[in-house]
Parts: sequence; C-alpha cells; structure tokens
Amino acid sequence: MDKSYLIQKLRTIKKEEYKLGKGENALELALIMLRYIGDTDSELRDDLIYSVMSNWIVNDVFSVDELYKILGISLDDGHLFYNIGNIDDSVFTRSFSMLIVAAILYAHRKNNFLTKEDLGIVKDKLICYMRKEKDLRGYVDKKGWAHSVAHGSDALDEIAQCTEIDKEDLREILNIIYEKVEVDYYIYIHDEDERMITAVMSILNREMLSESEIISWIVGFRQNLKLGKYSDKNDNIYINIKNFLRGLYFRILKEDKSSKYLYIIQEKLENIKLSTL
Repeated sequence: MDKSYLIQKLRTIKKEEYKLGKGENALELALIMLRYIGDTDSELRDDLIYSVMSNWIVNDVFSVDELYKILGISLDDGHLFYNIGNIDDSVFTRSFSMLIVAAILYAHRKNNFLTKEDLGIVKDKLICYMRKEKDLRGYVDKKGWAHSVAHGSDALDEIAQCTEIDKEDLREILNIIYEKVEVDYYIYIHDEDERMITAVMSILNREMLSESEIISWIVGFRQNLKLGKYSDKNDNIYINIKNFLRGLYFRILKEDKSSKYLYIIQEKLENIKLSTL
C-alpha cells in the first residue's frame, strides 16, 4: 500500500468513526501504519496513524496476541531505537513509536494482559530510550510535533501506574526524569516539563516510596550553577530545573495530596543560584 492510498484509507476510517470495512483486517493495516509511523507528513503521522492506532488499541480492536506483536515492533531497533542519538527526522519514528507503547500500557492497565516480566522489559527499554534520546525538539517547523521527551514521559506515566511496577522501578523512573530535566543543551519550551511532572505525580500517588526518598530526589537537583566558559549550558540547566520545580510545586498544591513536599520545593527554588565565576 503506497502512502497516498494509506492517507485516503485512514481518512475514511476516521470519518467512519474508526470502523473497518467488511473483510478488512486491523492488524494487517496496523503493520502498514507502523512502516509510516515516522513520516514527516504530520497529517499522516499524527492525525491519522496515531489517531487510528491509539483508538483501536484502547478500544480493544486488537487481540492480546496482536497487541504483543505491535508492542514488539514498536520497541525494536527500527522504531523506538531507530537511529537513536541522531538529531534529524528519525526522531519522528522514535517518538511516535513511543506513543504506541504508551497506548498499549494504557490498554494493559484496563485489561491486565502483560506479565510482570513483560513490564520489566518495557520499563528497561523506556528508560534506555530516554537516556539515549538526544533530539529534544518539541515542534518542528513544517513537520509538526517531534516531542520525544513529552511522549517518553507519557509512556513513563502509564507504566508508573501499573501495579506490577515496584519501588525500585519507580526509583529508576524518577532518576531518568531527573536526568532529562538537567539537560544542558536544550531549554524545554513546549510543556515537556508538565508531561514529566505528570509521571512524577503518578509515582507520588502510588505512595510506595518513602517521604525521605522523595525529599532526597527533590533536593538532589543542582543548586549552584556558575557562569563562565560553559555559561550557556549552565543557563539551560538553571531554566529547566526552575521551570520543572515550579510546575511540580503548583501541581502538588492543586492536588493537595502531598503538601509535605511544598516547603522542600519552595526552599530548593529559593536556593538555586546562577552566579559568575
């Protein structure tokens, strides 16, 4: 199936409220869509492929065996890890494969079909991806959303809510979010921090980690950043940390479930300094 035919096909499916025609097979079409998951045409990638795939996944169109197949492909070297480390159009394949993983995790939380071992493998791959992903762009002119950190955070949020995920897993998720907040070569400007905060809130709401662990994680963000030869990098870290902690403060305040952390965040924000050498 060529690209132009696929676009028309998916437009029709959306128009028909995501219903397939008689004799059509959802998995066969899904496998074709996965070939185009990283296309630079934002309508095909985002409005059509992601829209149709996520709708079918969360509404139980696929069997469990079919979801396993889609999950395995989405996590492979040709999708989630396709040209990992590059800052180019390959990010669309990685980032939108991640959204498919997030949708499957959501479906699992509803129908409980993945094993604890399965989820451990998925968790490890998500963390590996977040650590290796270097293309942090949000919106790309003429090509639409890349949003790798936001999409990765969506998947981390979903897996953090899975009851099979234990304390050590939650610690690993917090640690990779810490690493992504403190990047020194990019300033998040497209609500990536808010998506990371959503994953953090899911971890807090699990109430599995101790108060002292959460406090140590908050306090652990860098405090003294000196301007000098690498001032641009320090400035980037400074802005990302402050924006993230401010967002976390107000999210906790709004939910009013973990107010014991508000003072710690406030104190941390007051003490973060950007100074000259």
